[in-house]
Amino acid sequence: MVVIRALGWLSLAVAVAVVVHDLLTWWSEGSYPFSSFGSLWLHLDPTSLGNTQTSARRHLSGILWTWVMRPLLTVPAMPAFLVLGLMLVWIGRRNVGRPEPGFLMGSRPRRRRGGLS
Repeated sequence: MVVIRALGWLSLAVAVAVVVHDLLTWWSEGSYPFSSFGSLWLHLDPTSLGNTQTSARRHLSGILWTWVMRPLLTVPAMPAFLVLGLMLVWIGRRNVGRPEPGFLMGSRPRRRRGGLS
């Protein structure tokens, strides 16, 4: 559960980074672009995007690239990372019904002392 929660927080951090990137681009160019997965991938490493497209068309069906990968690359990145991060944090949350063990009390329940009451 810790790994899922960590991936959720990492995804939320990426969503914030995408917003900062978009705002800086808006400030420098004057128009607000909604970054998509494809534009971010192209901005980070353009050769790997081209190599992935070439190898997907060569080794897999061209229909797979056209009908699956291309629409995924046009999805806006910030809402996708935000939704993914919130879902992962929610899935990886701690159980609310079970009390957490404290440092002083330990994980065992308190014992009753004395006679029958």
